[in-house]
Amino acid sequence: MRDLKFFTGRAEMPIKKFRKFMMCIAIGFSSLSVPALAHGDPTEMGAGPGTGADHHEKANGAGEAAQNPDMQEMMGDGTMPKIPDRSAPMAPEGNHLEGMGDGHGGMMDHSEAADNSNKSFGERLFIWLGKLHTVVIHFPIAMIVAAFAAEAFGVARGKPDWRSAARIMLVIGALGAVAAAFFGWFAGGFYLYDRNLILTTHRYLGMTVAIGSVLLAWAGIRRFHHNRSEERLFAVLLGLLTIGVLIQAFLGGTFMHGGMNHMNF
Repeated sequence: MRDLKFFTGRAEMPIKKFRKFMMCIAIGFSSLSVPALAHGDPTEMGAGPGTGADHHEKANGAGEAAQNPDMQEMMGDGTMPKIPDRSAPMAPEGNHLEGMGDGHGGMMDHSEAADNSNKSFGERLFIWLGKLHTVVIHFPIAMIVAAFAAEAFGVARGKPDWRSAARIMLVIGALGAVAAAFFGWFAGGFYLYDRNLILTTHRYLGMTVAIGSVLLAWAGIRRFHHNRSEERLFAVLLGLLTIGVLIQAFLGGTFMHGGMNHMNF
């Protein structure tokens, strides 16, 4: 009878591990439900110390053209005439075009793919790697937040299985954070600072999150599981990492959607 319990217990261990693994996979796939948006031209959006001067000159010229009463009337009717440099005029402040009030702050439509046919293979590869940033960022966000929730519940209720699942999710989240930080440099360009302060903060906070998540994942596997005080310390550190991830996600959305417009109620 004792031998039967021994073999039954050993048979249940792979089942529990498989259950934890499937839970992590389910959370990971759920993170893909968020649509991945392609970046626009990073120099036009504030990347780099001052490489977007031409874009600002075009924007200023378009703003002057929009002061023309005839153009204001046409824009009020929902039409978008083109000025000689083939850019659309900017609407005067306070007006909203019909069907165009999407809260993007006049930025380009992310669904429009840029024509890269005239670029070299290396340039197209650089742009493509940058687009992967918006694909992988959902994994560290979902996994690290879920890992904190599972860890907090496991510590509060004394559930070691939940803490084990949290450590697995944290490892996956750490790998995703490293990948997101790597592809993020291709998305925003390899600049040490940007004229857009939000993007600069997003760059280095992303690097901090990636490094912190790797160190914490290692600590979760090797340490912080011997006694209750270490478990609580790990949960607190994981909570701080989660806050950093949420701030990083907010900064990314703020940059991509033209300031605070994406938080309009």
